[in-house]
Amino acid sequence: MKTNSFKEGAALVATVAAIALTSFRNNDEGNTDRPFLQAINSHASTTLITYNPQHAISRLTRIQRTVEETYTDIRIPVYESGRLVSTLVSDRANGEDSQLFSSFDYTDDYSRIEKIRYYTEGTVQAYDSLVYNETGHITARYFFGKNVNNHFENHNYQAYTWDNAGNVIQMDNYGRMGTSGNFALSSTVLYSYDKKLNPQQRINGLCYITDIMPAFLSNNNVLTEQIISTQGTDKTTTSYKYEYNTAQYPTSVTAIYGADGSRETTQLSYE
Repeated sequence: MKTNSFKEGAALVATVAAIALTSFRNNDEGNTDRPFLQAINSHASTTLITYNPQHAISRLTRIQRTVEETYTDIRIPVYESGRLVSTLVSDRANGEDSQLFSSFDYTDDYSRIEKIRYYTEGTVQAYDSLVYNETGHITARYFFGKNVNNHFENHNYQAYTWDNAGNVIQMDNYGRMGTSGNFALSSTVLYSYDKKLNPQQRINGLCYITDIMPAFLSNNNVLTEQIISTQGTDKTTTSYKYEYNTAQYPTSVTAIYGADGSRETTQLSYE
């Protein structure tokens, strides 16, 4: 399901990083010296991350500002035996009246999430099916939604190509009209990266709490993102420039949009 992820413009996409895909227990529970991302601030929104004692996310708060009003969106992860099993969502600042938003099915050995179910008023309305390669990287994501007969159908999927550095360098989007038709490529997105680690690389399950995207999965920070149409004649490139702290984590990222050259800067702070 293509969720309404925690969008900080394209700048946040370039900032949020990889998850340890083969395990959802924190492998660095004893390492409290490294920075933990605490806040992401842009002109339009603020995202706040709260951690539990194991340094897994306990709450993710987004405050979205428009000309007319301000919206608050809370995501609350639920863990069992150290594994992410579901998320709750609330539009109240204190997290009250939260509802089930998503749940996660694991492989038989509990090493990987293979299905994400999405709920509306307690009922599954859609789900994503994930495919992994032998190294534990996601290589495909199939989107399933309910049709008019209340049956699940798959009309779209994304395929990911990885490099040896653990970065998604290409994402291909496919679609089809009917469930029995052939998938056709609709667009391709190419990515390049810097050599520094993303601050969220060791945050358990962040991309599953928000949304699965190449910049959430890759080891390094996105430098360029180029969207190419099926015909290959329409190309749009967004570039990203970073400032880093002494630990070499980004403290700000400026997105430069190729269409009109406009810029948007996002600030990151750590605990």
